[in-house]
Amino acid sequence: MAISTPAKSEIRHVATAREYSQKQTFINSGVRAGSFLSQATTLVYDDILRAQNSTPKIDLIDGLTPAQKKAVYHGIKTIYQPIYGVSSSPYYDETYFNLLKGYVGSFFYKEFDWFNTNDSLNILEFAALNLGNALYQFIDVVTTSETINEGYTDYAEQAMGVYNAYIGGGVPFVVREELKNKRVKIQLYDVDASGNSSEGEIVHAGFDIDGSLVVWDNESYLSLDSETDISRFDYDSFAGNVLWFMDELVGIESDWKKDASASTTTAYGYVQFTEDSVATAVTRYLEHIKRFNARKDIRDWQPWGVPKGSDMQIPYWLKNLEIAVDRQPNGKPGPGYDHEYELGRLTYDQTIALAFVHTHGGGARDRNYIKLSLGDVDAAKEIYTRNHHTDPDQATLDRLNTTIQTGRDNTGAIIAGTDPGFFRIHYVPATTIIGVAQKLPLAQSVNLLWDTLAEQFFSDKYKANVTAVKAANGVP
Repeated sequence: MAISTPAKSEIRHVATAREYSQKQTFINSGVRAGSFLSQATTLVYDDILRAQNSTPKIDLIDGLTPAQKKAVYHGIKTIYQPIYGVSSSPYYDETYFNLLKGYVGSFFYKEFDWFNTNDSLNILEFAALNLGNALYQFIDVVTTSETINEGYTDYAEQAMGVYNAYIGGGVPFVVREELKNKRVKIQLYDVDASGNSSEGEIVHAGFDIDGSLVVWDNESYLSLDSETDISRFDYDSFAGNVLWFMDELVGIESDWKKDASASTTTAYGYVQFTEDSVATAVTRYLEHIKRFNARKDIRDWQPWGVPKGSDMQIPYWLKNLEIAVDRQPNGKPGPGYDHEYELGRLTYDQTIALAFVHTHGGGARDRNYIKLSLGDVDAAKEIYTRNHHTDPDQATLDRLNTTIQTGRDNTGAIIAGTDPGFFRIHYVPATTIIGVAQKLPLAQSVNLLWDTLAEQFFSDKYKANVTAVKAANGVP
């Protein structure tokens, strides 16, 4: 339950750098373990992947039409092109990029009805695909600055990829580790006999954990709506937005005060845990660790500080809290539990770690956490109202969405206004001259930019600055 007195929304960092450093690699054991919010984020992230990947995946590759295959091919290319085809990437490898283009391209084009009606690639079809690649590279040489040698090298490397498809007959290409388990969400389309296109179903295409090419239907992911793209569920982005989410949650619940308390309930502390909710949170944290450890040999991603095959240790503070809570069969704490004392013993990091895992239970929707990883404000608010507060009154909803501000103007008169409430985006792009000019009619924007430049280049202040720089560098 949030405190009743509204207060202005702002960020107040209440944890020390030693206690709370998200950028440190999580240490799996010992008194000086890394950030426990990192651990909590890892547990929730892993649990979402566990649930979503527990649904049997339906591969649609064999039933795709030529137009759909084309869409899938171009979709998958957006996965590996920025990894291997961009010189600024740490994985840049043009040869491997060309091999992938040849392999993936032939994999999805080899069943076109106009030259192939079965699931194999014969020698004539192999030649046809390479002829198409040769023509493409010839056009590339003519229309770009690419040399003949560079064009031929690209063609030869792509031909090697096609050859892998020819001799493999669908056997997985040698896919590198950084490419495995990478997929992209694609909206399929089809073309009828008249050449009209129409939208089809949504699929998740790319590479599975073993490196095989897959096209999974959207129903393969449990309880995700059509807008939620699990292929964009990146741990680092998730962890960054969890930091923001928990800071906002502490703000709305307690104004970042460790000893905040409610007068009508047992709600206490940074996140306003009640006695019952603490008991539930401890159980959920322990269950998340149990499920995490059950996946230690089959995990399809690599979390920080927990090598594959190793268990995550239960934090010492969680063990102590479990003993203190002494949860009864009815879910409530035991008679000897001292709520304020036990919460007071927890650090800020430990408290918000416990609170975050507590949100991922009961009626939690995985799609909201996936959207949270992308900075979705509405998803953040729904996690708060659905999974933390669970039954917000109107005062809390008003505090969530709008904060009343009061003050006085320069004459002393009282003024009032509103600003966005909690779970808001704090970054506001700086105003620029170009940004202002773009909003003006053309003639006015040109005058504004000219006046600005003239002020900078022809004013006495500018000339004085030039003279000073020359003098400092010994230029007459």
